[in-house]
Amino acid sequence: MRQMMALLGTLALAGLFGMTGSASAQQPAQGEPYRIGIILPMTGTTADYGADFNRGALLAEEEINAAGGINGRPIKLVHGDSKNSPRDGVAEFRRLVDVEKIPAMISTMTGVIVPQFPLSRETGVPMICVGAITPEIRKGGPTVFSNYPLADDEEKEIAEYIIKKLGHKTAAIVYENSSYGKTLSSIFIEEFKKMGGTILAEEVIEKGGRDFRSQMTRIGATNPPVTVTYAYYAEGGLIVRQAAELGIKTQFISHGSIQNNSFAEIAGPAAEGFISGSPSWDVAEPQVKAYLERYRKKYNRESDLYGPYFYDAVKLYAEAIKRGGYSREGIIKGLKEIKDFQGVVGKMGFDHGNVVLLPLRFVKFQGGKWTPIPK
Repeated sequence: MRQMMALLGTLALAGLFGMTGSASAQQPAQGEPYRIGIILPMTGTTADYGADFNRGALLAEEEINAAGGINGRPIKLVHGDSKNSPRDGVAEFRRLVDVEKIPAMISTMTGVIVPQFPLSRETGVPMICVGAITPEIRKGGPTVFSNYPLADDEEKEIAEYIIKKLGHKTAAIVYENSSYGKTLSSIFIEEFKKMGGTILAEEVIEKGGRDFRSQMTRIGATNPPVTVTYAYYAEGGLIVRQAAELGIKTQFISHGSIQNNSFAEIAGPAAEGFISGSPSWDVAEPQVKAYLERYRKKYNRESDLYGPYFYDAVKLYAEAIKRGGYSREGIIKGLKEIKDFQGVVGKMGFDHGNVVLLPLRFVKFQGGKWTPIPK
């Protein structure tokens, strides 16, 4: 009976994924491009993120092809729109694998990537997670990679910064009611308390909400010297602006998700002084300067924080294909061989498991831009 059930389960999976469990992707015809899937929030409340992410990825695609492609073939990014929805993210992953026959994927947003992990494992299609920092990535399996440090490292450093650099052992926290908000806030609270810190107030907001005055009024009543926020740019901007309108004096701090060009537009003057901790690139480094110049020339605007990580993800796949070939197993093999790859954001490799290690930097919004804070 057990053998029969196992057989039925195998047949069901084969039907579900349209036989995508086959390890090798269909090789493109001579001269046809190597195709890489990229699933972004192209529509919905976080569409500005998707547009920024896409600009970085497309810049890499353009540069690779201008230099002759990979082994004489161009590359082509094939897009899926997750709408920052787990359901749509899973549907787009299936479509890109089953219909488009894509052998490698780039994806983002914490609530989207985690439900995609089983599909990556079962189909053998590697995925590079960009900007999503849930520690669940470490449990994603041998096909799941990340070129961005995870929350269990990042939030610990933010807690240390508040206590050691800002000199405060009390703080309030406000986070969105989502996988992203719950994961990061719980890690921060745990680490902050371990270091002797006390949480004065803890408030939850709904993603897509517009009025957070009641939550901020309750936070303001505790007079916190620091308020930690885990919300994307739209809600984060409103939180800061409405807190200022209520006369609340507190130092806001968050991680990198707030570093979007739309945040300051929404927050207005209240954005001034906001601190963000993330593995930010250093504008003094030559490869960063070169990237920013190319970005400005192509798009006539400044890059956001995450664009370079999507740029690097495309370049990492190009390097992996050169090393291992254009198949699921070959690309995974190639990624695992990368030890000292020079990306825009720094040197990186997947020799520490499947997650890169990058230093955390703190920046402050001053005079209309994010300015590095001296160490």
